[in-house]
Amino acid sequence: MQAAHRAILLSVASFALLGLATSVRAQDAMPHQSIATAALVTQVCAACHGADGNSTRPEVPSLAGQGAQYLQRQLHAFAAQGGQRANGVMGAIAVNLSADEMKRLAVYFAHQRLHPAVPSLRPGAVSRGDPDRGERIFFSGLPAQGVASCASCHGTRGEGLPDLFPSLAGQGERYIAEQLRQFRAGTRTSDPRAMMRSLAGHLTDRDIDVVSTYVARLR
Repeated sequence: MQAAHRAILLSVASFALLGLATSVRAQDAMPHQSIATAALVTQVCAACHGADGNSTRPEVPSLAGQGAQYLQRQLHAFAAQGGQRANGVMGAIAVNLSADEMKRLAVYFAHQRLHPAVPSLRPGAVSRGDPDRGERIFFSGLPAQGVASCASCHGTRGEGLPDLFPSLAGQGERYIAEQLRQFRAGTRTSDPRAMMRSLAGHLTDRDIDVVSTYVARLR
């Protein structure tokens, strides 16, 4: 299972890197904070994600510093409303955005600085949790269950790989746990080659809780 995960990772990385240089040049050429983009952020994003992409709600992800291509893919997944990312609120917003608006929003948030808040954990999360197990899953995975480490794709500090794997650092524990449960249930299918679904399918509720609690503390 670990070998298969590495093969998938290399395949996805090779595909993504083909367009990376073009993507970077295109982003550098775009105005990052035009008046029109700022107005769009205020209109459709700021109330939940913050004007600078720093969410203050533990169930809502921060967008600041995420890769522009990753953010664009997620907006398209929400807009498709076909099960890739089923969310009534985001689906209703994304379906009314043009491809150009999605691109401008993605580039805007990719250029914002992440300012992680103090972790907001669920009541009792620390007392119920197992920080050693959470850390072990993050850095070493669960080889016996075929679960690769989170760090192998998302980085040792949860920094991610822009445009390929999202940053986890600074995200709320509730958001991380909910996404893992959606991957496990197959209700979120926006992961390339079903990488996250294949891993999350081997996680128990306890595994999800402890690794989410650990990830929420990454900075």
